[in-house]
Amino acid sequence: MRERWIAGSFILAAGLILFFNLWGRSLENHDYVRHAEVAREMIRSGEWVVPHLNGEVYIDKPPFVFWLVALPSSLYGQVTPFLARLPSALSAWIGVIILFLWGKRVYGTTSSGLVAGGVLLSCYQYFSQARLAKTDMVLCLLIILSLYLFYLGYTGAKKKRYLFYGLSFFFTGLAVLTKGPFGLIGFFIFSLFLIKEGGERWWKRWISREFLLGYTVLALTVLPWVIFFVGRVGLQESVSLVRENTILSRHAPFYFYFMEIWGHFAPWSIILPFLFVHLWRRRAEVLKSEESFFVIWFVALFIVLTLFKYRTSRYLLPALPPLALMIGGMGRGKFKIYLIVFLLAVFSWHVREFFWIKNDLSYSPGKVLTEELQPFIKGAKLFGFRLDIATKEEINFYLDPLSPIPMVGKYGRLSEGFEKEGRALALMPKRAYESLRAPEDPSVVVVHRFRYKKDELVLVSRSP
Repeated sequence: MRERWIAGSFILAAGLILFFNLWGRSLENHDYVRHAEVAREMIRSGEWVVPHLNGEVYIDKPPFVFWLVALPSSLYGQVTPFLARLPSALSAWIGVIILFLWGKRVYGTTSSGLVAGGVLLSCYQYFSQARLAKTDMVLCLLIILSLYLFYLGYTGAKKKRYLFYGLSFFFTGLAVLTKGPFGLIGFFIFSLFLIKEGGERWWKRWISREFLLGYTVLALTVLPWVIFFVGRVGLQESVSLVRENTILSRHAPFYFYFMEIWGHFAPWSIILPFLFVHLWRRRAEVLKSEESFFVIWFVALFIVLTLFKYRTSRYLLPALPPLALMIGGMGRGKFKIYLIVFLLAVFSWHVREFFWIKNDLSYSPGKVLTEELQPFIKGAKLFGFRLDIATKEEINFYLDPLSPIPMVGKYGRLSEGFEKEGRALALMPKRAYESLRAPEDPSVVVVHRFRYKKDELVLVSRSP
């Protein structure tokens, strides 16, 4: 009874921490807005197979996270910043619960589970990614689920192995539908564990009936969307879209993650040297224990990320849970110390976020600009002239028009935009307006000027 009360209290506290003031934030930049906009276009168009952004096919990400945003939003009637971040917050909550259960099972004490879950919840990157409208936290949860269910199948009763392995491959498939081929990383990790465990005949596990069932489940999870997508778009166009995609473009030095992990695992990164020494001293024992699964998880993923030529700090996220689990094993008997650090960390992250929202509106420039624009529009059409795509996406989302504002710059001249749109207002950067000082159309007048990020935008109309 006491352990159930502790578990229930931990689960409730984790939920409160993750969801507190989740509705208080806007979508701070166009990258977050983009994910929400794709979901909104799914709802409006009724096209749930082929994602679109501003009317164009969007293949930077597969559709699973967009589905997770669009489903509750369709019931509510619109996509809000809260609903756009809801999949990330829910995923983080479930991930923390799984780590609590996993740590308790492997190390045999409730305190180990509490420390493992608490460390993950309160480290900087996990907490911050849980409150963003991105795919990374959902992917992290799906990797955790695929590995945890594999672990249950491997260590549990044989009669349940088919169930657990099947579910493990199912969540691997959902990870592929979230992040593409990288979603297979869970399969790679538990395959390495099987190699370590299997001796000379380890390869037979890959062609066992349990794994053959898993491959079937994986294929049935991923292939239907691929088939329907190609059927809607066409094979040649699908191949062209993939070839032209440039989403992977973030280069960083080879040692990038060796530096980044200290800040993103804070405040617990200070423990990492002690954890590595602790594991090294017990290496013979660890190699023969279930804890070796966590070591393989972290080391394999860290090496893959390091060797991959495109690097960014949020890719580290799935490598943090095994560190939290191993710290949970090391932290038995020191629960009070961990609790104090946990409370200070969570309080610090929430305070930082509160002042971030309250004192620096530049983190939500699109929302601020749209609120200032609305009194001037009053039913008139609004179009953009030489606006960059990020500005256009933010205005479209917060202004919530029935159709996206047209980018009139592609017509070449401002007057063409007014001729096409009729009674309208044009929004343009200051530099674009200054280039019209000897105006092509002398009837153009300035309605208002707006501060936007580090620039100025000018709203103009054409007098009758």
